[in-house]
Amino acid sequence: MFADLRRAIDDVILKHEVTMEELLAAVRWIRQAADAGELELATILFAKAVLKHSEGATYAHPETDGASNWEMEGPAYLAGAPLLDSPAVLPMRPDEAGEPLIVSGTVRSTTGDPVPGAIVDVWQIDADDVYSGLTTADFAMLGITPDIPNDATGIPTYNLRAKIVADSDGHYEFRTIMPGVESFGFKPGSPLEALTQALRLEGDRPLHIHAIVSADGFLPLTTQIYFDGDPRVEGTIEGHIPPAAVKTTTRQDDPGDFRAHGLDQPYRALTYDYVLRPQSLHD
Repeated sequence: MFADLRRAIDDVILKHEVTMEELLAAVRWIRQAADAGELELATILFAKAVLKHSEGATYAHPETDGASNWEMEGPAYLAGAPLLDSPAVLPMRPDEAGEPLIVSGTVRSTTGDPVPGAIVDVWQIDADDVYSGLTTADFAMLGITPDIPNDATGIPTYNLRAKIVADSDGHYEFRTIMPGVESFGFKPGSPLEALTQALRLEGDRPLHIHAIVSADGFLPLTTQIYFDGDPRVEGTIEGHIPPAAVKTTTRQDDPGDFRAHGLDQPYRALTYDYVLRPQSLHD
């Protein structure tokens, strides 16, 4: 592995004609990150790629069969969310801030067949950039504790979290709100913040909604929905965002329509099909 890494780095150095001055500048940045206590946190630059070949191995190469893209679970998942039949409204406070959003689609197999009764376990950050049921300490991941403020005091534990049961046609639907912004936890003026600025990348995660989709006879899928028009999708320090996971929302402003969904204001709608691989392909 080291030999391959060495060759890859050599290729990059030759391709971009890296100078000794530039190489030493990179070494100085590594020293600065270590001195600032951010060297372990810097693994976030490559964590997704590493996990794709372990946790995400069963959903590798989705281009071969149309399966959904695997995305890392992250530290904000909570087990035990309420089980709700589709169509559902995620648990939320009566005065929940944020623009209403309705997500719907079909859970289907890579063969194109719907998957009745599939469970879509969803969770997201709220419009004030807080995950329910968590504290800052809960964001420790891989032994790393980023400085991500998350004070969920007074917020119900399973706010904006639920397990949605797809109907007999594999269709699911849930109402929620547009998610807020999740920080990487880079401190102002730190080496990692300086790196994101130098690379002209975003220092926050793209807007997203998490899901773990499961059904009897299928490999469980961990994934995320992203949003078209969010500038963070085009460049983020954590790595490539699969285009197939980026979806467009449409604004629905017909009063009869939004009232039929229990709303007193327009909402955004998004369609996303979760595509599962049969368990037999992995046996």
